[in-house]
Amino acid sequence: MNSLFNNTFTDLKSVKLLIEKGATLFLQNDEILNMYYITAGRLRLQRYTLDGSPVILHVAFPGEIIAEASLFSKKNHCSAIADKKTEVSYVKKSDLIAFLEKDPAVMRQLLTVYAHQIRSLRAINEIKNIRSATARTLAFLKNEMNTNKEVKLSISLKDVAYRIGLSHEAFYRTLKSLEKAKQISRQERFIKLL
Repeated sequence: MNSLFNNTFTDLKSVKLLIEKGATLFLQNDEILNMYYITAGRLRLQRYTLDGSPVILHVAFPGEIIAEASLFSKKNHCSAIADKKTEVSYVKKSDLIAFLEKDPAVMRQLLTVYAHQIRSLRAINEIKNIRSATARTLAFLKNEMNTNKEVKLSISLKDVAYRIGLSHEAFYRTLKSLEKAKQISRQERFIKLL
């Protein structure tokens, strides 16, 4: 768990909750009482348009606070549905706001996390617009790599594929092709660009 959320959620005595695949954590237009942090699994944030059609806004993975805008809203702007068995920690929204108001350093840390998430979402949206599976995969790896051209994945390869909008089969084939072409080397959740 991210140290900011680990410390904050521990200080506020967070509660753990397990959500089965397909179950709803909260619904669009529900009153917002809690803030949630994903510790395992995956949640799909989905909004219904005026004509009733579902639109996926975001897929959230472990290490993310979900529906961050909820901190400053009265009602949820989307629904959260588990794509697989998921564990979240949650705290009362009012307790989190009171905690943040008392500690400007924690508030700055939270704003830093939010800014990073916005940059990541924008990058993923840009990557998803790349048509070629190879180019999309390389763009993702280049976006995630450190200064040594290494990527340590915090989620499974299947979840990476889902995140960048590829089937897991296409993503696995692409990784094998890149490995065979000696553009990458990999071991489980560690990939190095060559």
